[in-house]
Amino acid sequence: MPDPRIFPIPSSLSDHVTVLAVSTLVRAANPRRVELELVNDGDSVIYLSRGVPAVIGDGMRINPKGGRYRINTINLWYGEIYGITGDGNMCNMTITEGVKP
Repeated sequence: MPDPRIFPIPSSLSDHVTVLAVSTLVRAANPRRVELELVNDGDSVIYLSRGVPAVIGDGMRINPKGGRYRINTINLWYGEIYGITGDGNMCNMTITEGVKP
């Protein structure tokens, strides 16, 4: 059941980032974050890391063409999120972040 102190989420931010073949900052730390959805919009696998530079083959794997990773109140993370592509190509990632006031 959603936490009634947070839901409904009062505000959201939409963005995108190009993930590179080197560790790329996907999302800055945000103490107001209550949810975050990262969607791989490209043709390459993306690996994510929380708080440290991303490494190919480690962390959370997001498959190409619609694979996603979601952070919510069950696995809430306020810190930085980094990504790296698995095959050396650039890859677009879409972002939606729910924030509290």
